[in-house]
Amino acid sequence: MEKVTGIKSVDFKITALGHGVVNWNGSPSLTIINDNKFKNITNHSMPKLRGYSNVKEFNEDGTAKFYKHPEDVDLSTVELYISQNCIRHHLFRGEHYNLNSPKLAENIISLLCSTTGLIRGYVNPKNENKRTSPLLLTDFVDQLGNGNFEQMGRSGSKEKETNKAGKDSSNSLFSKFTFGDTKYISYGSISIEQLQFIPLCADFGRESMKINNHKEGKEVAEKLTDYLQTLSGNKNVIAEYHENYVRRGSIFDEGEQGVLLNDDAIDVLVKQTIELITDLSIRQAKGYMYVDDVLVDYNNSQTAKDMFRIKKDESQILQEKGSNTYAVYYEGK
Repeated sequence: MEKVTGIKSVDFKITALGHGVVNWNGSPSLTIINDNKFKNITNHSMPKLRGYSNVKEFNEDGTAKFYKHPEDVDLSTVELYISQNCIRHHLFRGEHYNLNSPKLAENIISLLCSTTGLIRGYVNPKNENKRTSPLLLTDFVDQLGNGNFEQMGRSGSKEKETNKAGKDSSNSLFSKFTFGDTKYISYGSISIEQLQFIPLCADFGRESMKINNHKEGKEVAEKLTDYLQTLSGNKNVIAEYHENYVRRGSIFDEGEQGVLLNDDAIDVLVKQTIELITDLSIRQAKGYMYVDDVLVDYNNSQTAKDMFRIKKDESQILQEKGSNTYAVYYEGK
């Protein structure tokens, strides 16, 4: 089997600082037992905490036996986090587009020639064109655990109101689980294999956009080259079309029409991704966070156990690309 060498992934460790909760994720449902009756709590707000469950003890048949009260949260066992979906939304919010727009299906090349198209990925629901994101991000997990249980009261009238069913619709008292200063750690990785190749046929079920002939394929490559050269100012950036790109190590020379990015083009997108992450900040839901530090590893390891080596031993990482080249997974045949 032919061995692929070079930088196979660019991994990073992200440290972010902030205050308060920026990603509530919707409060989890809470239940308590009051006077031997189960009661759902509707006047308490709580952010999603990893591993948290309101159930304290289960019966033998798996049903809940006892419930924790809302203030009973052990922050040494559960963690506040910002979901990677929230992070992705804010990373690429500068390139907003409507998935349901008819213009998308008619002009998908405009989406492909963007940071969103090349790094975040997309699925066009109309014709199922798609690009798998080469960017992996883990959730941003808080390290400080500065949570507080707060009992609050609404201003104004304290008189109870009733809904159409004649039941109490609100209570003047409510509680909330809030957070003070936060420090998040997250890890990410860019797959060079997924980043460098843009399939333009449906043979392997991953067509990024449909072309009708080789001439249109070459035009796609030219537009990608122009976009990346404009983005970087680097004239050595090349996106090259071929009618049969074959994955190295394939038993048969059966490949795909597609566009392959050269080393300079890959480097442009890697640096663009790191810049987006470095400049990331979120201000919402009465909280904020910003990225304080990004540690990068141009991972050229050849062993599986060194995947995400940045998590295990930072002394082993390669922080600068230098003269190393990115791994090349495809060749035209």
